Amino acid sequence: MLQVSRAMALRLEGQGAEAVVLLGSRVRGDAYKESDIDVHAIGRGPHSKHRLERYHGYLVSVCWMTAKQHRQAFKNPSEVGGIVPAWRNAVIVHDPRGIASDIKRDAKRWRWESLGREADRWVAQEITGWAEEVHRLVGNLQLGRRNAAAAIRSLLAVKMAPILAVHLRILYDSENRLWDLVCRRMGTKWTRTQSTALGEGGQSFEDTCEAAIQLYVSVAREVSHLLNRQQHQVVAHACKIAGHSL
Repeated sequence: MLQVSRAMALRLEGQGAEAVVLLGSRVRGDAYKESDIDVHAIGRGPHSKHRLERYHGYLVSVCWMTAKQHRQAFKNPSEVGGIVPAWRNAVIVHDPRGIASDIKRDAKRWRWESLGREADRWVAQEITGWAEEVHRLVGNLQLGRRNAAAAIRSLLAVKMAPILAVHLRILYDSENRLWDLVCRRMGTKWTRTQSTALGEGGQSFEDTCEAAIQLYVSVAREVSHLLNRQQHQVVAHACKIAGHSL
């Protein structure tokens, strides 16, 4: 795997990469046979920000970002949960100017407190924004639009944990671990509800939709003290039409 990484680094250097690092499961040691090699090229690059390719028998994920963009990600509540621990564990393959080493050092020094109140504002904005999907889920269920309802249910089931991760100040490196880490913090009731919303136990369609709504309501209650008056009105009404109180 390191030989493939070094070969990729040489190619990326020729395309303008100032540094090349490895992130992800191959670095953490929890990869399985078909896991990709997650390569980050620091620089502007000749390609789109992200691409996949087959290379020497591996699926390789190549992401181009500038050093400035990486540091900006450390200030973005929606990204820090994954990017900070990823950089802390990064394997530096090519770094002639020490750019990657500096970013890794910044990641190790990073603390949630550096975001100030921005994390709480982001949480409040997110849960308020998802109120619209609760409206849509309730409406589509009433109209018998099962496909639309199923799609919205799935979105709610997936998107509540990332909001809680920021609220609870959880770093997770890989999204594969995110939902389990949130379950550990939230306890048995949340774990069972999330399992039902994700359709893990063969429950009825109606039960999975109700579970997704319950996830939303649970997060809304958990973070209600962060909402301003207008946000509270929006979230409270979404809970009400779904048959719950905030």
